[in-house]
Amino acid sequence: MISATHSHTAGPGTIDNVGVDAELDNFYLEWLVKVCADTIVLAYQRRTEAKIKFTTTKITGTTFVRNYRMKNGAVRTNPGIGNPDIIEPHGEVDYDAPMFFFEGPNGENLGLMYSFGNHQDSVDGTQVSGDWSSVVSRRMKEKFGMDFISIFFYGTAGNINQVDVKNKDADYNPLSNYHYFLGNTAADALIEAFASLKEIDGKISVITDTKLYENRVMSFEEIAEQEKIFNSVTLPEDMKLDAASPKEFFDACMARRALNHTYSSPKYYPVKFQIIKIADVMIFALPGEVFTQYGLKIKKAFPNNTCFFACLANNKWSYMPAPDCYFPELYESLFGSAQFWPEDTADIFDHFIELGKKL
Repeated sequence: MISATHSHTAGPGTIDNVGVDAELDNFYLEWLVKVCADTIVLAYQRRTEAKIKFTTTKITGTTFVRNYRMKNGAVRTNPGIGNPDIIEPHGEVDYDAPMFFFEGPNGENLGLMYSFGNHQDSVDGTQVSGDWSSVVSRRMKEKFGMDFISIFFYGTAGNINQVDVKNKDADYNPLSNYHYFLGNTAADALIEAFASLKEIDGKISVITDTKLYENRVMSFEEIAEQEKIFNSVTLPEDMKLDAASPKEFFDACMARRALNHTYSSPKYYPVKFQIIKIADVMIFALPGEVFTQYGLKIKKAFPNNTCFFACLANNKWSYMPAPDCYFPELYESLFGSAQFWPEDTADIFDHFIELGKKL
């Protein structure tokens, strides 16, 4: 399984603005591929027998829904801290953080794997960072030694981030180096949960599948509308474009993404399914950035198992909004953000449940 941590300040994985720093990006990507291969070889050489322990904890005080119903009837992403037009959140948070812990044959502490649903977008500026999960890794190395390996899996956080829009603290700034608070809070919760770790058997079973789904692309009328938006402004090359950018720039950036997706996408995309079961724990390798509604639905389908989510796994990037979250104003459901039609997105997670019942 391959799964991304989704740090917003990691090195460049793709070139968003064609022609801007393309040579530098290509050099980095060539180096990155070699380092990833080296890492796999080193991990293979370090294989050892191990005891597997498991527990589940909760990490609270760091995660919030980022989609909100507004007074004008719209549902918006990241409407801003203290926005008086916010009515209520559209969605819910999953605070669960399941964790595997591995001990060597002589009781040595080898590492842990954990999953939690929160965006890794808490470092501002241009510094390269692994975001808050890198703080967890550092804390664990301080506790167990530099050879201890911490592996973070991105949970169902497509509609979740660290921004508390109701926070009234004048010094509150969750977008600037906030990863220390998030990482230390997560590390504290995980360390406290070590006391509840219980050994589980090492029986592993895996099920995989592939299904074709139609790519969600625009109609001719929608293409014309987005081309008009894109051509209405000149996008600055040196400006970080995100939801906090001036609306005309942000809309043009999203129009470009929607047009690129529509022009470059084949008619169908093969979605890869994978579930790994270790004892009674089911690891779901979910495609894209998954809304919490789907994670909670999977948990409800397997009440006698613990569900461990690894999102952005085995497939290309895409938001995976719940069926009632496809709104024209919502960032995650725009063309170019959500790759699949609502009914197909729902079918993907129904199929994960079908496969899980066969394990």
